[in-house]
Amino acid sequence: MFSYVLYAPSVSNLWAGNHNLMVITTRTRPERRAAVVDLTIRDYLNTFFYYRKIAAAVFLAIVTVGVVIALAVPMPYRAQATLLVLFAGYYDQSNSTNGSAGLQPAAGQLDSVEAQILSSPELHRDVIISKLGPSASERQINAQLADFEHRLHIEQNDLANTILLNYSDADPKVAADALARLLDKYFRRRATIFTSGRVDFLSGERDAVKTQLDRANADLLTFQKMHGIVDVDDQISRAVLLESQLVQHKLENDTRLAQDRGELKSMQASSKGVHATIPIYTDDSESAHALDTMQLSLMQLETRRADFAARYLPNSPFVQQLDQQVNDMRANIARQKQEMTTATRQGHNDYYDVVQGKLSTLNASIAGELALQHALDEQIKDARTRLKNLSDISSQMRQLLSNRDILADSFKDRSRQVEQAKIQQGQVSQVNSTNVRVIQAPFPPSERSIPGSLIVSAAVAAGLVIAALVVLVLASMRETFLSPEQAERSLLLPVLAAPLMQGVASVEAPAASRPARLAYGRMIAAINASTEAHSKVVMALSFGKNDGLQAVIRGLAVELEHRSAKPVLVLDMASAPDAPPLYGQPDAQGLLPWPGHAAAREHAASASTDAGADALSADGLIYGRVDGHNIVVARTRNGMFPSSWQQTRQLFDALREAHDYIVLHAPPASQSFAGIENAALADATILAVRAESTRKPVALGLKTQVQDAGGHLVGLVLTHRRGYIPDFIYRFF
Repeated sequence: MFSYVLYAPSVSNLWAGNHNLMVITTRTRPERRAAVVDLTIRDYLNTFFYYRKIAAAVFLAIVTVGVVIALAVPMPYRAQATLLVLFAGYYDQSNSTNGSAGLQPAAGQLDSVEAQILSSPELHRDVIISKLGPSASERQINAQLADFEHRLHIEQNDLANTILLNYSDADPKVAADALARLLDKYFRRRATIFTSGRVDFLSGERDAVKTQLDRANADLLTFQKMHGIVDVDDQISRAVLLESQLVQHKLENDTRLAQDRGELKSMQASSKGVHATIPIYTDDSESAHALDTMQLSLMQLETRRADFAARYLPNSPFVQQLDQQVNDMRANIARQKQEMTTATRQGHNDYYDVVQGKLSTLNASIAGELALQHALDEQIKDARTRLKNLSDISSQMRQLLSNRDILADSFKDRSRQVEQAKIQQGQVSQVNSTNVRVIQAPFPPSERSIPGSLIVSAAVAAGLVIAALVVLVLASMRETFLSPEQAERSLLLPVLAAPLMQGVASVEAPAASRPARLAYGRMIAAINASTEAHSKVVMALSFGKNDGLQAVIRGLAVELEHRSAKPVLVLDMASAPDAPPLYGQPDAQGLLPWPGHAAAREHAASASTDAGADALSADGLIYGRVDGHNIVVARTRNGMFPSSWQQTRQLFDALREAHDYIVLHAPPASQSFAGIENAALADATILAVRAESTRKPVALGLKTQVQDAGGHLVGLVLTHRRGYIPDFIYRFF
């Protein structure tokens, strides 16, 4: 990879007159798909156990409400009655009575008719008035009517032609009495609906249709006489036959015309180069003989020239004279070719006369076919005009015939309906002969409609569903990370380390139960693969100061010291000038403590020899050795890091000579831009993301800034991660 360094003034240093370096790198970023992790069952379990308290609270609240309702609210009794609807002729109120087959209704049609009567507000009002008495006020009637319609439920079964009536009430006897009162009023009202005034109405309709039928017959006869129509279908058939014959002749003529035109066009194209006279023979033998003689002379000159060129120098007079003769001979040959004459004899072309005769014949045929085409077009136009007139007359006549037939059928139907209505009027007036049968009479029920166990079961099911929905909503609104897989899907970067916390009390140090080689092995592999240089500079960066970056650096340094004979350098860039150092003050022996990690006794000897008070080196850094580890912590004397890229690069190059691994503890990005600005000088950059705290937009913004600044972002560390899934469940994953 190549990198280009551009000099650009820094905003912070323009006031002081300094200039910083900006690095634009062409280092390739990791592919997006390389860090994408599919959703697993463990992700769903993590989310569920993270919100388990909220889900449990919602579930228990809904179940509690269900239990309270089941115990405090008494469920009503439901009285039932079933009606069987049979077919009867008085259902037919239309004009289609063409025999018994046409009277059969569609499936469920009879049930719908009776259900509409049972659902009638007027019928319900009659039931309420019969219950309250004629002295009841309108307000009482309306209140009782609303309560009655709320408790009444009508259900129809179209396949069985039955209607099921349900009425709910706290008193089973009251529920049964309400249904009995409804059935009594229902049978009385439906008898009035089907028989009231039907005979007189149908008689008047029959007489009106008879008058219209007589008028339609008179209009049809007048129309036939006016247009001289005897059999309009036969006349239209003949007109159609004539028109089709003319069209067929026209198509045949058009085919011949197109064929002749194509033949004429082809003949003209093929005879375009035919002339009246043609050459009989040509003779150029004299010119060819002279040209052959000159070619022979040229070959002889070239042979002599080759002979002289073999014996003399190329610039000798003999060779030059032969070259001049060869060039002159070639010019004479070219001039002779241009002036070559050929004797040609012309004669009369008999094929020209044959072609002209065929062209004349085709032109005459095309002229005749064009005239026939014009005549056929006129005849077809006249035939189509006559056919259109006949079609218009036929349409009008069919309309008159259709109206006459409709009126005749209507007259027959009305006459038949009058006779049937007279019979049905006497039938429906008798209650025993009605077509609706009560196959289940209403009686007081002995059991309530909804048991309490059903309400509790519904509350449990609703609690589970609502709790799951609440967890889903909370998970969709959450922008923090719970697991490494979630961080990889959101940030499209591999999680190099994600140590589990020992408990809620442990905030600064990861769990010590897991070996460092397992917690930081992947991170070290990514660092070693980031560059082929012997010494490697690692930039550790986080957004906030409480994201656990210091614990990650300590664990990484402890694991790196086993991979190098030289001390591992931790360069502290985050300590403030007026605050205590992040890594503490040295003890009486001049050693720095390293909490959370056991001392490495194998380095104790070297540590004791180099131990002492903090030393200020020539590069302006204060060095301190870690107690029991081959780790050195360095910080600036005044807490100010070099402001220019040249000085920072020189410092890193000087440190590379003495250390194989240099870990930079950058200041938080929320407080300083120094870490992002110097990320391009490091071989690898690692982001620290705190679980349950760092928001996705913040982490994405920090990632983008590092990559835009030219840093090589190899992955991230998920700190303060806790395990939510219980051990007895997690062991299966």
